[in-house]
Amino acid sequence: MGRAGKKAARLAGAGIGGLTSGAERPDGDPPSLALSEFDADAPEESYRRAVPFEHRRRWGQFFTPPAIADLMCRWVAAKGPKTLLDPAVGPGIFLRAFRRRTDKCRLTAIDVDETALEACRRAIGSSGPITLLREDFLTWSSDAQFDAILANPPYLRHHDMLYDLDIFREIGRRNGVRLSRLTNAYGLFLLETCRRLSPGGRASVIIPGEWLNANFGMPLKGFLLENGLLRLLVYYSHASIVFEDALTTACLLFIEKSPGKTAPDKLRTVFVDGDVSPGVLRPALEGKMIRDGKVIERTIAMDVLRREAKWNHLLEHGEDERLPGFVPLSALAGSCRGIATGANRFFHLSDEDFREHGLSPRHRRPCIGRAASVRGFIFEGKDFERLVESGQRCHLMVFAGDLSERDRSYLRMGEREGLPERYLLAGRSPWYSMEERRPAPIWAAVFGRGQLRFIWNAAGILNLTTFHCIYPTLERPNLTPALIACLNSDFVQELARRHHRVYGGGLRKFEPRDLLEIQVPDLAAVSENTLAELADLLTGLHVAAGRARDAEAKVHRRLNRLISAAVEEIGTVAASP
Repeated sequence: MGRAGKKAARLAGAGIGGLTSGAERPDGDPPSLALSEFDADAPEESYRRAVPFEHRRRWGQFFTPPAIADLMCRWVAAKGPKTLLDPAVGPGIFLRAFRRRTDKCRLTAIDVDETALEACRRAIGSSGPITLLREDFLTWSSDAQFDAILANPPYLRHHDMLYDLDIFREIGRRNGVRLSRLTNAYGLFLLETCRRLSPGGRASVIIPGEWLNANFGMPLKGFLLENGLLRLLVYYSHASIVFEDALTTACLLFIEKSPGKTAPDKLRTVFVDGDVSPGVLRPALEGKMIRDGKVIERTIAMDVLRREAKWNHLLEHGEDERLPGFVPLSALAGSCRGIATGANRFFHLSDEDFREHGLSPRHRRPCIGRAASVRGFIFEGKDFERLVESGQRCHLMVFAGDLSERDRSYLRMGEREGLPERYLLAGRSPWYSMEERRPAPIWAAVFGRGQLRFIWNAAGILNLTTFHCIYPTLERPNLTPALIACLNSDFVQELARRHHRVYGGGLRKFEPRDLLEIQVPDLAAVSENTLAELADLLTGLHVAAGRARDAEAKVHRRLNRLISAAVEEIGTVAASP
C-alpha cells in the first residue's frame, strides 16, 4: 500500500456535530476511547470532558448549540417526515431534539467513530425506532433517500481528507458539479445531503460561513441555486461565536427539494449581527418578519445571487452600485500565494542554524517568514539586515544542483525526522525540492483583524505563506508604490471587505484570487504626476506607522482626497474623444 493508502481516509467527519472518516483508521488508532466520565444527561458537555481535544479536533468534532438544533428541527418537522437521517451524528443532539417533537418517524444516524456512536447510544437510550450505523457518509453504499435530514458536517480542510479514491471527483460526478480540490469536507456533505433528500423533503444544515466568500464555494452556490434547493439562509456575523473551540463564523441552510420543476426566483436571507437568541429567528421559518434590531432581513433575487461571486457583503449590506473609475486589481496585477516549504523549521533558517550545519551558501535565499517581522508599509534591505542580526529565521534553503557532504548530512537528518512523509513533501521529487517564485514587488498580509496590510517589498526578497504575492503587470514609474498606497487607503480597504473571508472573532483572511477582485482606481488611466503623488503618500504612511494615531489619520485623509481626485481624472480621460 502506498503512502496515501497507509494514512488512508483520515477524513474526520462529523466536525460540527458528529464524525465521519474514510475506509480505515490511521495506524495505531484505537477502535474507541473510554467514556468513563460520559454523562447521558449532559451528552455534549460530558463528551468534551471525556474525550481529549486532540481527538475531537482531529476528527472535527464541534457541537451544535441546543437552541440552534431546535430551530433546525422545526424546519424539517413541519412537513411531518416519515424518515430522518443525521449523517454525522456525534453524541446525537439532533436525534434528541427531533424525538422531543415526534416519535412517529424512523431515525437513521451514521458516524465512523465508535466513540461518538457509543456516546449517542447512551444519550438516546432505547426510545423509538433508531438505527445507528458506523459508516462514512461520503462513501456510504446505501441508495436510501430520506424525507428529512439534519446535518452538522465535518469542518475539515481538503488536506485532512485522504482517500484511496478521488473523493472530489466522485462526489462531483454524483451531483453533476465540478469541484475544487480545496473544497472542505462540509461542502461534500452538503452536496450528498441534497442528493439523499426525497422529493418534497427538507434538510437543515449548519456549516461554517467561509464558503460564502471562498472560491471553492462557487460550485456549491451554483448547485443550490440551479436546483432550486435553498429556501432560507441565515448567516451569523463574526460577532456571534456559535461553535465552541472553533474560530469560525456559522451559516444555517434551510433546504427543500421541490417535487416538480418549479424553483423560487428569490431567496430570503437573515444576517445576525450580534448576540441573538435562535428563538428570535423562528418567524423566518414561516415567512414572517423578525422583530429584532440585531437582525437584518433581505429578499435577494436569484439573478443577483448568481451574478455575485462573494455573498458575505451582499447578505449584510445588499447589492452595491458599480463604481466608475475603479477596476478589479486583476486589471493591474496578478497574484499567487507565498512559498509553502512543507517544513518551515527545516528549510527556513537563521544565520546561527546555517553556520551550525555548515550548509553551502549557494543554496541560501533571503526570505521573510513572519508577518510580525515586517514593520510599516515599506520593507528595505536595511530592514532585512536588522532581522538577520537579531537572529531571526531569514534564509530559505533551496537545495538544487551539487550538494556538499554537509548538505547531504542535513537532508539525511530530515529523513530521520520523517519529513518525506509530510503532506506537501510527499508529493515532491525529490522531497526536499522547493517551490520556485520570483520576489513579489507587493506583499499582502494573509490574515488581519483591523486594516489588511499591503507592503512594498523594496528589498526584493522572497516570502513564505505569511504573505501573498502581488505582481503588477504594467510597467510605469511609481506604479507599484502608488498601487500599494491605494490598497492601504481607507476607501479601498472598505471595498476589500466584500471579498475576504471572516472567521470567528473578526479574523479576516484573503486568498490570492480574492485579492484580484478588490476594486482599485484604474491607475493605468492617471497621469505620471498622480502616480508620483500617490507614491509619496505611501512613504508618508510608512513614516507615520506606529506613531501617534493622529499622524497616520492625517496621511489617510490626504490619501483619500488624492484617490477621489484620481477617480475624477480617470473619468475625464474616459469621457474625452
